[in-house]
Amino acid sequence: MGSPAPDLSLSVPSFGGYAQQEGLQGVSFWPRALARLIDSVIHYGVGFFVGILFAIMLAIASGGHVPPLVLRKVSHTGFPLFTAGVLGLAAYQMIFTAVHGSSVGKRILSIVVVREDGSPCGAKAAIIRELGFFVDSLFFGLIGYLAMQQNAQEQRYGDQWAETVACKRSEVTPQTLRGGGRFVLALMFALMADAAILMTGLLIQLNG
Repeated sequence: MGSPAPDLSLSVPSFGGYAQQEGLQGVSFWPRALARLIDSVIHYGVGFFVGILFAIMLAIASGGHVPPLVLRKVSHTGFPLFTAGVLGLAAYQMIFTAVHGSSVGKRILSIVVVREDGSPCGAKAAIIRELGFFVDSLFFGLIGYLAMQQNAQEQRYGDQWAETVACKRSEVTPQTLRGGGRFVLALMFALMADAAILMTGLLIQLNG
């Protein structure tokens, strides 16, 4: 009898226990812009809640009579509060991407951010990706839009630098997707971080 034929099949390499998945199809610009808009609405809702809470704290601290100077300081969006708003939304996005892969807006539209090999996105990649958004969002998102048109996986610059892809959840292998428990955890920490940063901005503006 002859010797058995050698197995010439190619094994699929793995990364961190997940099968690598090449050639993921990225989501186009407008669904991602809509997801970002939904998240921005949630961010403004957090800001509204923080504003009410801060006003209650001021009223209690001043015995129900808040000085007019204090009211003027916190009733407009100064530089500290504006900066806190930008950083709060960035932290919201970073936490969701690192912990679950999808923010609320992305989850509604069935979008998930993963590494180019299909493995879950980690903290480092989430930070790089979100910092890249400040470049991609220039000129009302035109920079990111043009970058996506020149990329087969619809990657904006932040995605390219972080080596991530924003794709449909159905494109990703089921074992790569993170469950609902991690989404709830991400939601809790993202909202807390956003609120804490906004509250800090108000305190800095009040004492400025």
